[in-house]
Amino acid sequence: MLRFLINFSIFATLVPFSLDAQENPGKIIVGYVTSWTDVMPDPMTMTHINYAFGHVNKTFDGVRIDNPDRLRQIVGLKEKNPGLKVLLSIGGWGSGGFSTMASRRHDRSNFVKDCGRVVNEYNLDGIDIDWEYPTSNAAGIDNSPKDTKNFTTLMKDLRKVLGDDKLLTLASVASGEYIDFKAVSQVVDFVNIMSYDMGSAPKHHASLYKSEHTGWMNTSEAIEKHIAVGVPKDKIVVGIPFYGRGGSVLPSFVNYRDIPNQQGVECWDDAAKEPYLADENGTLILGYDNPRSIAIKCKYIIDNGLRGGMYWDYSGDNDRGDLRNTMRDCLLGNMQDRGFPGNYAKAPRFKALIYYSTSEEVAHVQFAEQTVEFMKKLNYGDGFILDVTTDLSGYDYDKLKDYSVVIMPNASPKSPEARKAFEKYMENGGGWVGFHGAGYNDARTNWPWFNGFLGTGTFLCNNWPPQPALLDVNAIGHDVTKNLPEHFVAPASEWYMWNDDPTTRDNVTVLLSLSPKNYPIGIKDIISFGAFPVVWTNAKYRMIYLNMGHGDEEYTDATQKLLFINAIRWIISHDPKGNPFKIK
Repeated sequence: MLRFLINFSIFATLVPFSLDAQENPGKIIVGYVTSWTDVMPDPMTMTHINYAFGHVNKTFDGVRIDNPDRLRQIVGLKEKNPGLKVLLSIGGWGSGGFSTMASRRHDRSNFVKDCGRVVNEYNLDGIDIDWEYPTSNAAGIDNSPKDTKNFTTLMKDLRKVLGDDKLLTLASVASGEYIDFKAVSQVVDFVNIMSYDMGSAPKHHASLYKSEHTGWMNTSEAIEKHIAVGVPKDKIVVGIPFYGRGGSVLPSFVNYRDIPNQQGVECWDDAAKEPYLADENGTLILGYDNPRSIAIKCKYIIDNGLRGGMYWDYSGDNDRGDLRNTMRDCLLGNMQDRGFPGNYAKAPRFKALIYYSTSEEVAHVQFAEQTVEFMKKLNYGDGFILDVTTDLSGYDYDKLKDYSVVIMPNASPKSPEARKAFEKYMENGGGWVGFHGAGYNDARTNWPWFNGFLGTGTFLCNNWPPQPALLDVNAIGHDVTKNLPEHFVAPASEWYMWNDDPTTRDNVTVLLSLSPKNYPIGIKDIISFGAFPVVWTNAKYRMIYLNMGHGDEEYTDATQKLLFINAIRWIISHDPKGNPFKIK
């Protein structure tokens, strides 16, 4: 099915349903299952399985099947889903013999008869022909200028042998070349369009629409070309890859299940309706599909009256089945009743801005850079729009107000213009998560508003050097602390103490504080007594301050990372524009 595969050795789940009682009974899902993997597919997630592969035998007059025992196991899945159809796909990239077999009447006749035997012997529902491609020598197989005509004859002969009660399908290259579809479409049940491998990084290989990152073709163009050469819409099955295509940076082929382990940041190409991994310069280094893009493609299938979707291959999905379940829910389930394509294809949930300074002390810059990477990982799957800046000069109030949260890992605004915009943003319902250095303020800061906003006075002192500390949870049951232990040891940090204790402020709620059991804390600079709040919020604003944020150890502890996530989520969930996490 794919160009390299002949040599390949290489959230949302809805209520279960029966394929015999679909919301869209005319739609189909064809899943390719390979002979060289041992994963057993869930038969309730597709309507058809194409088993890969069978081949033209060495004498050009019969069928050779890869791993026949596995084929029998796959056919056995019909016991769990009686409506499931299982076909043998014959061919694949580099699988030859078609040209020779189809050109000889006697051999073609025997091959076709053997296809009938295989269907009966293995209790199959039909045959899928994956000749890649008639008249082409790109795969290094035998070929002839007469292949296209002989292909038509072969398909007509197969229909005669299989009869009308068995399925006959074929796989077609995205461009729609090599096959006389006006003739062949009369005898096949549907056409699986390989609308992938249409590019490699730095281009998409399976984008739905054209964009600056599109390869030599896109999915919508592939569909249009097939319609133009004579394939009826109701016989078009759109191919969707369960793998990504890299280039010079990442491997040429990466299964979807392995994409989270690859380097790069996930981005969304809104023109192409496709995700991709990008390097630090924003260059596309891996193109692929995810649940969001697949749901949009499913909507395209339904809106355009196409037969259904196909994917290569089942084993590329992750263990949760995010991709196959998306296709099932969208094409066979009730996603249209839930505002199709529902949660899969919605726009990013919210916008977040990270501002940090590169001119702070090294340990504070280290924390800021790690915070950026941490947030990028939280954004895997393009769940929200994440912008990062080291310069607030271009962020006036009109620009800031679009963000649900502004995260400041190591510094607060410095210029009068940036401070004025931030004040207006916060006074009008903006959200702020500040860490460590972002809350530092002394006599030189000269920003009275910020003292009231932070809910404390100026900086008093700190321990030195940085060291781990036992923290007490003061507000047990608060959304930020509800899943934290009552006490835990936080990674090494430089702990600030303040002139005005935040606990004395009426609007301030202290969520965590340094345990008195730490005293004395420090070796060079020692703190021996006093209230020591670490995390708090000022009810007058949608804000939270976390005193952690010094050095490169702050993201090494699971409990502290959970605290950070809770804090960010809590601030965003109280956005006046609405809670983006609320399930509708």
